Amino acid sequence: MTRYQLALLAHSQRWLPPSLAFLVVLGILYSDPGGGLLPLYAISAGALLVVACWLTIALVDAEDPVQRLITRVHARRTSVLIGGVAAAVLCCCLGLTALSLVISVLRHHDVIAEPVWLGTMAHLACAFAGIAVGLPCSRLVLPRVGHTVIVALAALSVVLRFPWIPLVNPMLRVMTADSARLAPVLSGLIVCAGVLVLSSGAVTALYRHRA
Repeated sequence: MTRYQLALLAHSQRWLPPSLAFLVVLGILYSDPGGGLLPLYAISAGALLVVACWLTIALVDAEDPVQRLITRVHARRTSVLIGGVAAAVLCCCLGLTALSLVISVLRHHDVIAEPVWLGTMAHLACAFAGIAVGLPCSRLVLPRVGHTVIVALAALSVVLRFPWIPLVNPMLRVMTADSARLAPVLSGLIVCAGVLVLSSGAVTALYRHRA
């Protein structure tokens, strides 16, 4: 199912706009080799959150309802279908994360391992959060594009801006201050992974009920 979803995303070319947008962000971020890596990783990870949500919605919307029903029949279980979508988007996010880390290492001198590891976990946490937001905002739950756009933008704004939402905002704020330690980043990663599991389960149950 993951291979099928990756092939569907590649064939539809819906991966191109969010990937190009992320490359533009990286080009701007790493144009200056000076400064600390953690604040740059915070911005890059925040951008990946938006990209992960965008890719999730784009992948789900690449299939019309009839084709998705056929895919669900072949998958036999709705959870396999939802899990395939999440895994495919996560694979794309891992590639974008690796690209961000490689560019940062090549552009900066005297790179030490700790910021790179923290940046990796922050990107992964934001990928989890982006997929968790994208699944309920996709056509699996919201059939109209207008509703998808409004709800997705509102959800991303809340997740990114408000520190009382214990997902990525506290983690990114600490990283922006260039004083991040393992505990807040690891905590953000665990919480975002848990939210992704809950989001996938809720969307699976709702989609199964509607089908």
